[in-house]
Amino acid sequence: MKTLPHLRMNLHGANALGAFVVSCALAFLYSETQPTTAGIDPVKSESQREIADLEKESVDDRILGAASGAALLDAPSPSVDQETPKLLGKEALLESDRLMAESEARLENTPAYSATLVKQERIDRSLGDVEVIQLRMLHHPTKIALKWEEGAEAGQRLVYAQGENGGNMLVRKTKGLEARLGVLSLAPNGYLALKASRYPVTKLGLLELTRTIRQHRAKDLERKSGVTAKLLSQQLDGREVLCLAIEYESQKLAPDDRHEYRKALIYIDRQSKLPVRVHCYGWPEKISGSNSERLDQTTLLESYAYKNINLEADLSSDDFSKTRLN
Repeated sequence: MKTLPHLRMNLHGANALGAFVVSCALAFLYSETQPTTAGIDPVKSESQREIADLEKESVDDRILGAASGAALLDAPSPSVDQETPKLLGKEALLESDRLMAESEARLENTPAYSATLVKQERIDRSLGDVEVIQLRMLHHPTKIALKWEEGAEAGQRLVYAQGENGGNMLVRKTKGLEARLGVLSLAPNGYLALKASRYPVTKLGLLELTRTIRQHRAKDLERKSGVTAKLLSQQLDGREVLCLAIEYESQKLAPDDRHEYRKALIYIDRQSKLPVRVHCYGWPEKISGSNSERLDQTTLLESYAYKNINLEADLSSDDFSKTRLN
């Protein structure tokens, strides 16, 4: 996971009062992409229409049932600690990367898709609320449309089109004083965009997630020791998945540029080969309120789940225009 560029705000068409209101307002929650994984030592202790049915429930009840500010994994989820691995160590890393290579090639050749994104991120030491977002995306060039369905920003809309609007994303808030300002033009790497998001909107989506996972696996495969990996067969929301579970012995071995990852779980749908869920966990000494008896639940850094994936979505450039924000 790449360290994200820091922070610059770019607002167009706001007067002095508007700029002050926006700078004081709650930041926007965006996503992407991008989590990861780890491993080298042995463990220590197709139809596109079918993909549209990947997880037919619009939102996992267990996730939406999590309390505000609570980790997604406080709700029941598949265990990886006591199961017999399908593959260990380097073999687990190589097999997962082979699957991700297939996923990357498929997504590269997918013009457009839609999905439901369920995300939760830790920002400035605080774990945020669960967000449910309807996602539409075009590839080549990248265009993104988001609508928040659940969470603190419910009703918010965003569009981003590569090479348009001065490189900025356009956002319409529906709550608070900032909603009076109409459509806001924000730099994806700017202060307001990243104040409440770990990654810019340009890193959002399945293709960017797949690329990040592969980048991290390449680093893991270079390690001679200190990285544990196992690949497990599991069921997730009624689907057959493979879960790549990775743990690091020390921060310097973590593959993300911030060296924040202690552990990662990556769920790969066996039919589509797509990474449908990712959980990443931090180091307890770096996270206030961590509990050794509930280590994963209290050290969650980021969680992303892609549901209702439709690789045959009928989208056009009009779906990503400013008029969609009205």
